[in-house]
Amino acid sequence: RVAQTLRLAERLGAEALTLPGGRRIADDVIDYAYQNNITQLVVGKSQRPWWFEWLHGSVVHDLVKNASGINIHVLAEETAAEVRAARKDGRERGDEPRGESTAGAPRRRPEVIPAIRVQLTGVMYAAFAVVIATLVGRAVMAIVDVPNISLVFLAAVLWAASRYGLWPALAASFLSALSYNLLFLEPVYAFNVADPSQVLALVTFCIAGALTSTLTARERLQADITRSQAAATAELFAFSRKLAGIRKLDTLLNATAVQVSTMLKVDTVMLMPSDKGNGPLKLLASAPAGLLLDDADLAAATWCWEHNEPAGRGADTLPGAKRLYVPLRTGQGKVGVVGVSRAQANFLLTPAERRLLDALGDLAAIAMERIRLAKDVDQARVLAETEKLRSALLTSISHDLRTPLASIIGAISSLRSYSALYDEHARDEMLSTALDEAERLNRYVGNLLDMTQLDAGALEPKQEPCDLQDVVGAALRHTAKQLAHHKVKLSIPASLPMLTLDFVLIEQVFVNLLDNAAKYTPPGTTVEVTAQRHKFSIVVVVRDEGTGIPDEELQRVFDKFYRLREREADRGRGAGTGLGLAICRGFIEAMGGRIYARNRTDTHGAEFVIEFPPELAADKPKTEAA
Repeated sequence: RVAQTLRLAERLGAEALTLPGGRRIADDVIDYAYQNNITQLVVGKSQRPWWFEWLHGSVVHDLVKNASGINIHVLAEETAAEVRAARKDGRERGDEPRGESTAGAPRRRPEVIPAIRVQLTGVMYAAFAVVIATLVGRAVMAIVDVPNISLVFLAAVLWAASRYGLWPALAASFLSALSYNLLFLEPVYAFNVADPSQVLALVTFCIAGALTSTLTARERLQADITRSQAAATAELFAFSRKLAGIRKLDTLLNATAVQVSTMLKVDTVMLMPSDKGNGPLKLLASAPAGLLLDDADLAAATWCWEHNEPAGRGADTLPGAKRLYVPLRTGQGKVGVVGVSRAQANFLLTPAERRLLDALGDLAAIAMERIRLAKDVDQARVLAETEKLRSALLTSISHDLRTPLASIIGAISSLRSYSALYDEHARDEMLSTALDEAERLNRYVGNLLDMTQLDAGALEPKQEPCDLQDVVGAALRHTAKQLAHHKVKLSIPASLPMLTLDFVLIEQVFVNLLDNAAKYTPPGTTVEVTAQRHKFSIVVVVRDEGTGIPDEELQRVFDKFYRLREREADRGRGAGTGLGLAICRGFIEAMGGRIYARNRTDTHGAEFVIEFPPELAADKPKTEAA
């Protein structure tokens, strides 16, 4: 109930805290209120007998007495008869909550046998410590007369309190008083005191032993609480860091199940709805692996998911289930359900364990929401890139493809309608123009088809020995018209080995590179193709003498539909589709090579470098030039 109340307060916007107190409860609450400028305190007045308040005091009375400047609102606790009457009225009005009613169901007490065993073990060790203290005291008294030999027993009391807690320490204090009276006070071996002055010493020892055992046990309890809180905080921090690096939902669910199982010493199941949140719950992870759900547990988990409230063992709804089910939720809504159980038949989580489960569930829910949002962002990014490519493709089709079509249509329509007005030379020139533009259009369409193959992953290069001189020669023949106003310089050694490549693809690569050099360099400049064998690669370079490429654009020139605006004025031909270099990179990487661009250092211009690994070289190098 404490954990559920704190959870309700958090959902209503409050900040739930657990204060580690070293003094009286009222003093700790008042100090916290003063430190945080709190002016209103709402406390509950529990129904306790008069003797309990006389022995332990009243937190409410202490708050009212000492909280100066703070308004105290005291709420009376409902009696059992009032609770039963309220439930009876609710049933008569039809306000009974959905699920199994627990008004008349007896609540099982948590298992206390292990705690009793621990206390009995502590009492036994405390008695053993008193025996050791007695033997030490008798040995010291045999050697020298010490008036304050009772301090030996005080050490045993402090040891029992610091090691085993309050009740073993009180037992040690009581046994020390008996041993001190029996063996050290006259008359020895009798439970009476001959000297009246020793009565005060014995009573003082009993009081000092009780006080020191109480204080030491309290400090031990505070140290244990602090140690456990520090360990839990460290594990929560490590878990949050681990969640930050998880990108897959199944990995996240498994990690959460293992973390909950490890920290709470429970069996854990993680459930999420199928069919994108609209289907029934499915068990997606468990720790240990292989756990199954029966009908009662599945019903409790489903109720927890549908009503966004805890259900099952220890909850107000369907307590007959084997597990306690808690919803995983964020500010955006519920995302899943976590269920925990132990081997004990009457298993219940303590308030501290319940709050730890809620904290782990909140971290997991936030991580699950982050993964979902990351998927949405990725989908949005893909849609944006698709829209960008679609716009670029439409731009290419509307301009780059229509321009050669317009030239072709114009030349053919003129020849058809006014053929008699043109002499033979003019007709040949118009037909040549139409043929050039048709070839240009064919290259654009071929580039589009090649890029479609690359995007679909359907490109499978043929492995066959290729002579680079033959490949470059074929590419020069296809680009002879584009390079008609440029000088071409070749430097390919005859001893260069043949490469295992796809002849058609590598030829298309050089066609695109030479065509690109012809477009972006002025007439009369030199286009150079060199090849050289290095220790770890075979390098082919295509150089031009244009304006070069800005440094920030060297990587982007290989993107699809990307064109340099700074070099538009240098082009002697029409615009391209922006696919030539992208296709070059796709073809080269498909054949196992690498291509990149850089600016020339000896003069102005750009150069495109193709590197082939030595594994692509044929076994026997060439002996003659092709």
